[in-house]
Amino acid sequence: MTNMRTDDDRTIPFAVSRSGLLVVLAGDRLQAACVARGWSLAELARRAKVSRPTLRCALRKQGVRPRTAWKLARALREGTIPPELDEVIGAA
Repeated sequence: MTNMRTDDDRTIPFAVSRSGLLVVLAGDRLQAACVARGWSLAELARRAKVSRPTLRCALRKQGVRPRTAWKLARALREGTIPPELDEVIGAA
């Protein structure tokens, strides 16, 4: 796993596999974001339009494709409280 530094001095953990770039999400923070919104993990998967097995991989801190990470972040951002993108992507 490698870290990428962004303009605002945050690091985003990622991995490079045979299939390409993978982003590693903080599973515990992803669950906490769902709880704060009153959603189940299945509800997050439905809103983000990702499969439940893909969401399980994200929760286990396995890498997901950047587009999947973006879909999850977008679904959380459209939720009832402000986005927690900094907490979801990072600190893996």
